[in-house]
Amino acid sequence: MPPSLSPSLPPALSPALPPPLRPGAVIHGPGSVGVDRLLDDFAAELIRRGFRVGGLVQRNHGAIDDACAEVMELVDVATGHAFDITQRLGRESQSCRVDPTGVADASQAVRRALAERVDLLVINKFAGLEATGDGLIDEMLAGIADGIPLLTSVGSRYLNEWQAATGGFSDWLAPTMEALWRWWGPQRLYEDLLLGVADVPVRRVVVGAQWALVETDEGSGRSGLGVAARQTPGNGQEPTERWAGRSLRDLAALAARGWDPLDLVVGMAAINAHYNRPGLTGAAGNGLDLFAGVEGRVVVVGGFPQIASRLPRAQVIDMAPRDGEYPEAACDWLLPGAEAVAITASTFANRTLPRLLRVAAGARIALIGPGTPLTPRLFAYGIESLAGFVAEDRDAVARTIAAGGGSRDFHPHGRMVTLHRPPIS
Repeated sequence: MPPSLSPSLPPALSPALPPPLRPGAVIHGPGSVGVDRLLDDFAAELIRRGFRVGGLVQRNHGAIDDACAEVMELVDVATGHAFDITQRLGRESQSCRVDPTGVADASQAVRRALAERVDLLVINKFAGLEATGDGLIDEMLAGIADGIPLLTSVGSRYLNEWQAATGGFSDWLAPTMEALWRWWGPQRLYEDLLLGVADVPVRRVVVGAQWALVETDEGSGRSGLGVAARQTPGNGQEPTERWAGRSLRDLAALAARGWDPLDLVVGMAAINAHYNRPGLTGAAGNGLDLFAGVEGRVVVVGGFPQIASRLPRAQVIDMAPRDGEYPEAACDWLLPGAEAVAITASTFANRTLPRLLRVAAGARIALIGPGTPLTPRLFAYGIESLAGFVAEDRDAVARTIAAGGGSRDFHPHGRMVTLHRPPIS
């Protein structure tokens, strides 16, 4: 066949990478000790979860007054190395105590982070030096130009200079941990979950007509079984050769970065095989009962059984709405301003969960269903409660799913567990 007549292959889909972030600027008044600590804590938490974070945070020692410290350091968040940036001018001096030479020395940590293309670049602040074109402004603008997420802080006196330096391309952030996580964005929760998954052997993968499961090898030391619902029911058990021989983390990456519907379901089951392990404890009961006593408006996303009896006043949204239920498009109308929102775990696999979390921001949110990952990692993304499934008789669960059974059929072979976000102190 002549080349001009040869059939063309469909273009390969790009991985499901999180969308770019506009630079985040935490706004503060005189003094920045609390903001310095906030950026430090946020960077440390992301590093603990496995994200690659680079840059500098400021730590002060020995306060002279509300706006100044006796000793100021810039700390490399990746290595912990501290750079002294204090000019020792005497306690009575009113001049700026920041040593430009120390800041220049510390900039090497930022340049290394830029070269490594970290997941997040933290630069303690945009202040007097940066406002006049010195300090770390070149590194900040280089990170923005390269598309690397940048998090910094800006004192109120320098807002105009920051706007001029960035051309207004930034997001203003309140000085709270919740605001930083909202800026970080729920699209990153998939990668967050993946970073916690152990790289252990997989014993079996089963994909039935309604559900899929992934089970880890009991000899791996990380024994577990996870399930996830198929978005479109199949006609029977699917062959599993395409997933054979892959580790748990490899399969979990399908949920974090893939688009194929079956790969996504297997990937979510793999994630749940890590987090929903035997021995996990929590509250029992039906997840829909979490909002039974809520007086305000309750919205339920997903066609749960027994909604009418458990939450008779709830507004229900479903992809295939029945009489009295709303279509999927109603999310943008009903979720804003709701007091409580219950979301089916199936939204993980169809990738609608990040949008729902953004639209429902400010509500009490629960993720409900056997496919819910039971991990505190999800609480940072605005979720209050997680109600998921822990298998006890694994062989029975596998047989049920292989035979085309649904959640009601395999529920007797495990238990539902509910985790709650600890109160914010």
